Amino acid sequence: MDEDEIFKELLHTPIKIFRLYHAGNYERENLVLIAGEACNLNDFVLFQMEYGKDDLPDYGKSHFLTFDDIELSPGDRVRIYTCHGEDHEETGGRTGKHYHVLYWNLDAPIWTGCDNEVKLQQVRDSHSKVFHPSGYAE
Repeated sequence: MDEDEIFKELLHTPIKIFRLYHAGNYERENLVLIAGEACNLNDFVLFQMEYGKDDLPDYGKSHFLTFDDIELSPGDRVRIYTCHGEDHEETGGRTGKHYHVLYWNLDAPIWTGCDNEVKLQQVRDSHSKVFHPSGYAE
């Protein structure tokens, strides 16, 4: 699937997980997302899930990332580096596209095994309740 076909598919999705680059290389490892429509990145949570031998999530090895208030326009890219760094914006050298470059600020690469999964969950419309120790919900 080329980039134009992916962009057409994006018209039905606010943000698409596009590609993982340099898996296992701590300084270069990054994940790219592409906005298919105008949206706010803080409406999403990114999950990196590792699974154990029983095919259940190993939450001790998994990670999640919440986002700041970042408005995205259709076609904007979000590049998320695993390593430490300062968030910034840039124009892609090869693509000429607008990138929001974010850093997860983790201490080691996380995309190293075949039992990894990445999920992007929209949380803006999610439903939750707070339960008190007495069992009553607010």
